[in-house]
Amino acid sequence: LPLLPLVSAHTIFSNLHINGKDAGQTTGVRYKTTTPNNAPLEDLTSSSLACNVNGDAGVPNLLEVPAGANLTFEFKASLWDKSKPRLEPGHKGPCAVYLKKVDNALTAKGSGDGWFKIFEDGVDEKGAWCTTKLTPDGRLNVKLPEGLQSGEYLARPELLALHNALEGRPQFFTSCMQIKVSGTGNLVPESTVSIPGYIKKEDKSVTFNIYSGKTSSYTMPGPQI
Repeated sequence: LPLLPLVSAHTIFSNLHINGKDAGQTTGVRYKTTTPNNAPLEDLTSSSLACNVNGDAGVPNLLEVPAGANLTFEFKASLWDKSKPRLEPGHKGPCAVYLKKVDNALTAKGSGDGWFKIFEDGVDEKGAWCTTKLTPDGRLNVKLPEGLQSGEYLARPELLALHNALEGRPQFFTSCMQIKVSGTGNLVPESTVSIPGYIKKEDKSVTFNIYSGKTSSYTMPGPQI
């Protein structure tokens, strides 16, 4: 077996770009300057898995987003040191984006039921993982569903690093963005999941050996879109 890489760089969701326009660093993001939000989340039963450490508490800003908008979730290793890579190249794994409709995005808890997936990207036919594609600029591009029911939501991008999965330590990087969707659609999810609870520690998606070379057998974590 190849040696496992020794890596220490971490990453955090910092900016949302709406149809190409940057909303501003940490604007509307449930980010707390008093906690190390760029560290990986490894406890699959923790409430922090939903919106990161202390992410059940809201922040002041709510971003207006039209249904069908192109959203870009930007990740950074550091909010202040631009010399650091966006994501450590050894942190290989899938990406996903979840939404949760809430009455008030400024105050709603992130943890618990109500989450549904709108995007996922695992590993392609050439063996390139989603996180590898994000490494140069840290940007995950997602299209908000056309016809999505208007109202307030929490938007949750998720990166999963599997370099320590064989040790039972999958690493999640996530946080939540507070958005208000405008439009006249009535599209709602058929079902929702709870975070934490949507992934179990024994699931193959979080115990997968990325060094085996058999990436075609990988199954995505969480529910279907």
